[in-house]
Parts: sequence; C-alpha cells; structure tokens
Amino acid sequence: MPDNDCPINGINCVSITRVEALERALESEKEARSRAHEKIYDRLGELERGMATVTTQYTNIASQLATISADLNAIKEKPGKRWEAVIAALLTGVMGYLLARFGIN
Repeated sequence: MPDNDCPINGINCVSITRVEALERALESEKEARSRAHEKIYDRLGELERGMATVTTQYTNIASQLATISADLNAIKEKPGKRWEAVIAALLTGVMGYLLARFGIN
C-alpha cells in the first residue's frame, strides 16, 4: 500500500501528510517539553541543595549566637560580683577593726 493511501478505503488520501506532519510536530513538542522539564527539575534540585546549605548555616549561626549571649551575660555579671566581693571585704575589715579596737574582753 503506498504512503498516501488511506488505510480505511485504500484510495488516495490528502490528509495523511498533514496528519503525519502534525504527529512529527507533536513529537518534537513533547521532546522540547521534556528537555524544558528536565532543566526545571535540575534547577529545583540546585535550589534544594542551596536551601539545605543555608539551613545548616542558619542553625550554626543560631547556636553560636546562643553561646555568645551566654558569654555576654557572664561578662555583664562579673563587675557586680567584684563589687559585692569588695563590699564584703570592706565590711569584714571594718568589723575586724571594730572588734579589735573595741573588742569584747
């Protein structure tokens, strides 16, 4: 059977060439879409890997910030503790002097 014969009635069919051209165009379009989808999925994969890296870095930054905050609070408390130690030493010295000077016999 020649290429231009219709499979139904065996006579010369003009539309068969148009149908074949449309089938080739459709197949070409499917391949183009497949390549485009592959590129999109590749880009999404890159974004996911990038987000995983950013999430890891964010977690590290948050833990370091907590450590720095604890260190800062400890540094803030040191002058207060020193002042309390100075006052305690002065009071002990004054009480010792008073007891020595006017001590109970």
